Amino acid sequence: MAPKEALIERMQVIISELEEEGSLDENFRVAEDLKDVTGPYFFANLVPTFLTDTRITLRDLTRLLEEPSVDFGAVVQLAIKLRGATASIGTCSMARSCGNLRRAADNQTQERCMQALNEIKLEFSRIYDRLDEIVQIERRIVALGGI
Repeated sequence: MAPKEALIERMQVIISELEEEGSLDENFRVAEDLKDVTGPYFFANLVPTFLTDTRITLRDLTRLLEEPSVDFGAVVQLAIKLRGATASIGTCSMARSCGNLRRAADNQTQERCMQALNEIKLEFSRIYDRLDEIVQIERRIVALGGI
């Protein structure tokens, strides 16, 4: 098997495993397929942007929820932002946890918000390395001359 085909196969195996675990849904494949329309670097840039933005949002949520007087409106806004990002890229397990955070923030329950945030962080840490591996493979595929 040629190096490019082996890389494509490895990437598809990782994606399939994440789908089988319930971590990714069809939106991830839709995002991956957008490279056919938008160019070979789209997907290789989309996932790292998602990972960076998610890390920043999780940090901001942690800070908000550690305040003695929580601004639940700000928590709701960040939960909506994060849920949108996770749903659009297809990290469905994170999107569900973001929904839990939103409901807890709507109820203004700091303890439940922290529990939901910890669920999101756990899921993010669980899939982070695998998404990063997908990006590294994708960049190698692009470097070999194609998508």
